Amino acid sequence: MLKKIVCFLLSIFILSSCGVTFPKETLEQDAVKLIKEETQKDTSVYRYGSTLYLDVCFEDLVTNDARKISAIYDTLQKIVSTVVRIPLSSDADIKFVVVSAFDPNYQTLLRLFENVDDIKKYANQYISREDYSERQLMEFEGPDRTKGIIENKYDITEEEYVARLIISQLNNGVRTNPFLAKLVQALELRFSRVENNIFYFAISKNIDNEEVKKILKMMLETEILKDIQKYKLFSVKSAILRDEENNIIFSIPVKV
Repeated sequence: MLKKIVCFLLSIFILSSCGVTFPKETLEQDAVKLIKEETQKDTSVYRYGSTLYLDVCFEDLVTNDARKISAIYDTLQKIVSTVVRIPLSSDADIKFVVVSAFDPNYQTLLRLFENVDDIKKYANQYISREDYSERQLMEFEGPDRTKGIIENKYDITEEEYVARLIISQLNNGVRTNPFLAKLVQALELRFSRVENNIFYFAISKNIDNEEVKKILKMMLETEILKDIQKYKLFSVKSAILRDEENNIIFSIPVKV
């Protein structure tokens, strides 16, 4: 799905206008109207500082019907392709776009994050398609956390975006082999917070196996260094992984 979105974005950038068509005073209302016109889907749009949130409910998001799933992904693709045009044609300072797709009973949540600066770099060919695809951030959540996450809206920082990207890359197996990706998913590796230039991550299970700890630390360290260098976040000092009881499993000093 993400590869399709990338291709859609490329065509949008070529055709998009540089003028202000989404003034900050009516940004949310204009966004809802545009998405309804282009996708026939009702959405809710909120702006918190430099972060633009879009919520969309799909009746059949939790289904095993392949045709329904395909239709939902097609609609979601159109929504993302539409909403990312807005920051490029607005006088509002929007740095991040978060699209949340969920079902009426809050059993599952798919969130797609877009970094507007990455979009501009890709549009102007400062970064390659491969590099841009590696900057895609996607998160999945289950029934225990879906509703709370949707309701918890705030202004995202670049540090948080990068910390979430690190976990997204590992959880979705973008730059790891299937075995390691499954290991990360089994441990339910999550972003926790950013505080005092430190990334905090968490897992929902305890790790008794020292070899597993070693592998997980190596994976995190590799991904952290790649993404910190990519976004030039040299202020980040370290990353800490905690278990379900808030005990520190290990700490990774960041040296770039």
